Amino acid sequence: MMKLRTKITLLVCSVVIAILLLNQYPVSMSLKQTVMKAGASALMDITTQLSSSLSAADGDFGKDTAVLRTLARQAEECTNCSGVAIFDDKFRLLYSTPGLKPDETALKKYKDELLQGKKQYDIVSEGKSDSLIYAACPIYRSDGTLQGSILSTLQYSSNHRELQKAQRDLNAMTVLVMLIALIFVWDLTDNVKGTMFNLEPVEIAQLLVERNILIDAVRDGILSVNQNGEITHANRTARLMFEKAGQPFDDGDAGFVTLFPQFSLQNILNGNQPIYDNERRLGTDSFYVNFIPIKISQPQHESLLVTFRPKQEVVRFAENITGVKSYVEALRAQMHEFNNKLQVVSGLVQAQNYTELETYIHGVVHLKNRELQQISGKIGDPTLAAFLASKFDRASEQRVDLVLTDRTELLGRLTEELLQDLILIVGNLLENAFDALQGCAMRTVALEIVETTEEIYISVWDSGPEIPEKLRENILEYGVTTKKDGNGIGLFLVNQACERYNGYITIVSEAGDGTEFTVHIPRMREEE
Repeated sequence: MMKLRTKITLLVCSVVIAILLLNQYPVSMSLKQTVMKAGASALMDITTQLSSSLSAADGDFGKDTAVLRTLARQAEECTNCSGVAIFDDKFRLLYSTPGLKPDETALKKYKDELLQGKKQYDIVSEGKSDSLIYAACPIYRSDGTLQGSILSTLQYSSNHRELQKAQRDLNAMTVLVMLIALIFVWDLTDNVKGTMFNLEPVEIAQLLVERNILIDAVRDGILSVNQNGEITHANRTARLMFEKAGQPFDDGDAGFVTLFPQFSLQNILNGNQPIYDNERRLGTDSFYVNFIPIKISQPQHESLLVTFRPKQEVVRFAENITGVKSYVEALRAQMHEFNNKLQVVSGLVQAQNYTELETYIHGVVHLKNRELQQISGKIGDPTLAAFLASKFDRASEQRVDLVLTDRTELLGRLTEELLQDLILIVGNLLENAFDALQGCAMRTVALEIVETTEEIYISVWDSGPEIPEKLRENILEYGVTTKKDGNGIGLFLVNQACERYNGYITIVSEAGDGTEFTVHIPRMREEE
């Protein structure tokens, strides 16, 4: 693809070549006419001077041929004179330049005028490139009577010295202009390329299209604000966020002051330092807002990039990454169940039914101990066992029947990294299973964790509806979810944790048979 500099250079060269062609033909012809007129004027002056010299000579110059030849040869030696013909008062030829006899046509043309004492010059074209100039001048005696006449000639051709010199000067000037133009174009293209960051127009167009697609694909809201406070660009996410927050805007009406009245645009631009994670309320929602000033020196330009994300989404994302959400929900489930039991105990105490109270407390303690013993007998790590116990409480709160299969057994030593990843994997898979069962008549979830010599595999099955096959293909990608208000982060984090150990995930989902996620984690990575 041709570069911008090449295009501009070729354009200037084409213009200069066209100028050269114009110089070679029309301008050259005009130059030739100018040079010939100057030569004709000079020939006329020479002829007039010769006429004056002959007039000043004493006696009849027709008889004194020596003086006539001397003066004639002096005129012939001039640059602008090719030949001289001298006539008497009867128009009889007295002298003619050797080898250059006057043309009969010219003699007939100028005879009457010379006999009448008229002085003139004329340019006669003899072909495409040759021309002949005649200069006619009378010779007078001292008393004013006509003594004779002179007919001088000057022959021009395409290779005439004066014409060639004038053409060379014109061509040299044109070439000089071309060189100056090329230097100017080179400097101009350097400035243009520098302004465009050394990118070609096609590359700029491609980057612009890619940038717009990329900005619209980002899940953060992005605004571009010029130095006058006008919003020059807003991505799709920003528009949706503002509409959801109850503050829709149009490009023509919206401005920085309207959306962020608490901030001074000029102060942010003058500060030269980005402002990150500033919590601001826009409409009915809270956002974390970042202000990033942008300054360009060549050409001088200032603008502001504003990015923002809802606070609720940031908090939810942080909870999913750190596992805080799982712990909080586990504690909330246990507290909810504990409050229910306390209410039963309080009712039995108020009724003073101490026998039933003792039986109830023993039953609760025995059931809890048996549940903990069952988990501890299958799961060797106490942290993971406690986490699973909290999930049983969570299942009870959700009215879901959570079953730990008899094949479950994980008694080996776990590194801290693997333990945290197992908590993340089990927690997200169970929460997804609980959510999938909402609104179902049968609510059963089966959890199986098995350790072999080659791998640890975790299976979570639920009796919920089938996952559509089209969605199943990319459900592990970021942002893909089956939940109405989900963000598509849970399974993405599960997949990332699995890939850290070169593991893989299988998904089986059929209508009427439920859905099963199975995570396979090789033991080789963990042992290393």
